[in-house]
Amino acid sequence: MLTSSPFKLPDEKYWIFRLLINIEERHFSLEEAAEAARSSIDFDSALRYLSHECPICNEQVSFNKIITMTHCSCAFCEKCFKAHFTTVIKEKSISHVVCPLCNNPDLKKDGNKEDVMEYFNLLDTQIRHYLDPEVHELFQSKLRDKTLMDMPNFRWCANCSFGLLHEASRLRMDCPSCGKSTCFQCRTPWEKQHEGISCEQFKTWKLQNHPEYQANRLARYLSMHGIECPSCGFQFDLSKGGCLHFICSQCQHEFCGGCKRPFKMDSACGFSRECHAKGLHAHHPRNCFYYLRDWDIKRLQQLLNHNRIPYRGSVREGSQMHAEGLCRVLEYKETIHGLTEEQCGQIAPAEYDGLCIKHYKEYLGELINKHAVDPVLLYSKEEMLSELQRWRATIPVLLQGGTEENYVEKLRKKIIAEIRINSGQAVPSSSELYVTSSTEQSAVWSHWQPFFTSS
Repeated sequence: MLTSSPFKLPDEKYWIFRLLINIEERHFSLEEAAEAARSSIDFDSALRYLSHECPICNEQVSFNKIITMTHCSCAFCEKCFKAHFTTVIKEKSISHVVCPLCNNPDLKKDGNKEDVMEYFNLLDTQIRHYLDPEVHELFQSKLRDKTLMDMPNFRWCANCSFGLLHEASRLRMDCPSCGKSTCFQCRTPWEKQHEGISCEQFKTWKLQNHPEYQANRLARYLSMHGIECPSCGFQFDLSKGGCLHFICSQCQHEFCGGCKRPFKMDSACGFSRECHAKGLHAHHPRNCFYYLRDWDIKRLQQLLNHNRIPYRGSVREGSQMHAEGLCRVLEYKETIHGLTEEQCGQIAPAEYDGLCIKHYKEYLGELINKHAVDPVLLYSKEEMLSELQRWRATIPVLLQGGTEENYVEKLRKKIIAEIRINSGQAVPSSSELYVTSSTEQSAVWSHWQPFFTSS
């Protein structure tokens, strides 16, 4: 037990100090208690000084360890401040370096660039005192990159990490760092066949003539050229284990690889009040692979059969089944040498004609998405009620004397009529799907054909 005044406190402050450290349910450090005693006129004010609860970790900390954000009134403890900004700066883009409580300011929204830079300048002054030097340096590096990327004539080299300013009137952009070239418009590595033709014409030529694509179209579709950023059109690597959340390396746009809907953080979405508690999310339409991947294969096949859309791998009586093999779809895999492109290697059941379960589901989901097939046709009553709630639609009531069967069909018709599966487009009928399916069927089949075993 303390019997002398520590930290050179006068007697009246020392007694406040002793009362603070003897509170059994609190565990103030000696330094915190001394600071509170020194800064307060009595015990009650000293206790208030030490009783600020951090809304993130819920710990009681002293006033001088609470940090208030620069562009909002949110405040939390020094430990949580450091942990949050260290993680965000290391793992996410500069547009996520915002308040962890209210997610303000919205740095992704088009607005006054001067206001955004003012925020970053104030934040830079604040975080430099709390973050490790290497993390603060990374923040400044990412901030410099953002400033450059906001310039309309700035582009990253597609072959190395060098960035440069370029005259937009000339498509070919030569990198002074690696000596290779990039297309200024479509941001892909430059090839001589691009000379004199538009990016769309070059893309069409490459899909039809490039030997690398012809040798293994599906592998390219799944691994390198299957995802195009809906914001800037940049094409980039896809498969890293089935995650549908993508971040464009050029414009930092976040979107779903299954439906191209944007991912938003909490209240930045603005769709409903419930969004503030969802974290990072996207409002995927019901035919997005985000939902279809949870269906079993028989149900996916049933949906395609209902819409008269042919697919490979269906089991027919009397058919001669192939022996099980290994899935040959190429994926990007994490190794000690970084990302490498390797075959999937999972068991490919005979009835899935050369694909593993995961990639066979992806094949069926691709057909469903390409044909704009509405899975509500197979929804149960519970699934339809969930769909209506998800989109904040009015749920019809079951009228007295009405049958369960009629009520289920009423729900189905309401969803088809009011909740469209494609933004801005009405849900096509089954006959329209069948009439327009040949072109889409051919496009999907051209990607997947090399991986199905021959009959």
